[in-house]
Amino acid sequence: MCYGRRVAYVHPVVGLVAIALAAYAASLGVRSRSARAGADRARRRHAALGPWLYTLFLLTWLGGVATVEWLTPDVEDAAETHFAVGSGIMVCLTAAALLSRRIRRDRRARTIHPLLGATALLLCGLQIFLGLQLLP
Repeated sequence: MCYGRRVAYVHPVVGLVAIALAAYAASLGVRSRSARAGADRARRRHAALGPWLYTLFLLTWLGGVATVEWLTPDVEDAAETHFAVGSGIMVCLTAAALLSRRIRRDRRARTIHPLLGATALLLCGLQIFLGLQLLP
């Protein structure tokens, strides 16, 4: 296996880490909406994790583009749907990040933010199956 093919596995591995971290952040978000004692702590952790998670997803998305462009150009046609879904995930996460600034004062933001996050997570599930077809 050539060096480029090994490096091509970085994107999927980091993507899986990002998805697992997103699932954890979602669980914190759900816990933060409860009336239980740990809700405030979960809310703070969720808010602190958000920017790191967004950055990781953005880097993963850029890494995917770079992987197809420079390391595995032979899958370019097959990668179109994977790219479209990845872009959809980034749109959802960007909108959720922008809305997060208004959560404390806007009821609609508190309603829409978790819907965007859940949509991004569902798209991540689809993304895994689309990406498996592209592995070297």
